[in-house]
Amino acid sequence: MAHGDGSRSFYFFDIDDNLLFLSTKLYLWNAETQSERAISSGEFAEIQSMLGRPGPWEAWAIRSATFRDFNDQDVPSDQQSFVRDVTCAVQGNAPWQGSSWRLLVHAAEAQRPIAVISARGHSPKTIEAGFQELVSLGQLSSVPPILGIYTVTNEEVLKAIGVTDAATTIPSRKKIAIKKAVEVALARYGSGPPHRFGMSDDDPANVVLAISAMRDCKLKHLDKRFFVINTNGTEFVKLEIFPVNDPVTAHDHVLSDATKTTAPESRRNEIQGMTASIYVSDMDRAVEFYEEALGLTLQSRIGNEWAQLATADGGLIGLHPAQPSASVTPGTAGAINIELRASGDLDAAVTSLKAHGVRFVTEILNYEHVRLITCGDPDGNKLFLAQPLP
Repeated sequence: MAHGDGSRSFYFFDIDDNLLFLSTKLYLWNAETQSERAISSGEFAEIQSMLGRPGPWEAWAIRSATFRDFNDQDVPSDQQSFVRDVTCAVQGNAPWQGSSWRLLVHAAEAQRPIAVISARGHSPKTIEAGFQELVSLGQLSSVPPILGIYTVTNEEVLKAIGVTDAATTIPSRKKIAIKKAVEVALARYGSGPPHRFGMSDDDPANVVLAISAMRDCKLKHLDKRFFVINTNGTEFVKLEIFPVNDPVTAHDHVLSDATKTTAPESRRNEIQGMTASIYVSDMDRAVEFYEEALGLTLQSRIGNEWAQLATADGGLIGLHPAQPSASVTPGTAGAINIELRASGDLDAAVTSLKAHGVRFVTEILNYEHVRLITCGDPDGNKLFLAQPLP
């Protein structure tokens, strides 16, 4: 179904815990006791980072058989475990509809083209058979038009999207698949209309990679609109992707229902975000406190170099590891800072801000993932201005 301008909306879905809650098990291996332990995909998402580390999951590990139920067996497509899991979920007593389920229902009713991007290893025919089963069970009116099914641990799928290096990570494979699905959509439905693309996922790490993939697509197709929907936990947050130098509040189409006003000439866009950054001595312990004890949502993490968490209303806290020779001691004055995010190139932002009277007290410091400079307000309070790097 196309809109009046010929454009279409394309829906990209992760499956597990996003579209459907399925009973598919993973099997962890304990080499000490020579025993196996079955867990759900939701449990695996929670404890994955704890495997092999001191604590209750220290002796447990992943092996080749861990994901055996997430791959096909030597039976016809409609008899695969994935299809059986779909049937059991619908006919069982437990909730089975994920946060994005209603989007799939809408896509089926409105015949919106979809793509499936999952870490499962089933063949595309198996996933499509699962959708057919949902139709047979009366849960979908029909199977929506399918752009592609990208199960990124399936060997044939990897060949189809050009992944030849076995060391390519699952996030990288998903990112490649998202960009492939966009190109397939444009080839099939035309590259002229101002189409819209949205990817929904429940895993915070996958949300980050989806944002990265959609950002790449936006830079290549500036006239298209790209969205990422975060369905982690109880969240359902829709984010639109813009070029880094795009002053989005100046575009009428973004706030089409708002009263149109002209922004004052003094309004500038050197700064586009703010995070309260905190130096910590133990990243794992700090993340656990802010996520579990305080109830914040972990949005992204780069190993032990950086973690970003959000409050319910969008406030951000960033965690940095303390470096004894280069930073203050956690828990002392100066360990909590206000970090402003430059909207584009840091050098350009500094030049512009200096012209408006901002006083900088350091030179630009360059790190692997961020560039930083410190400025002072009229009372001498120090503020960081940061340019995150890819």
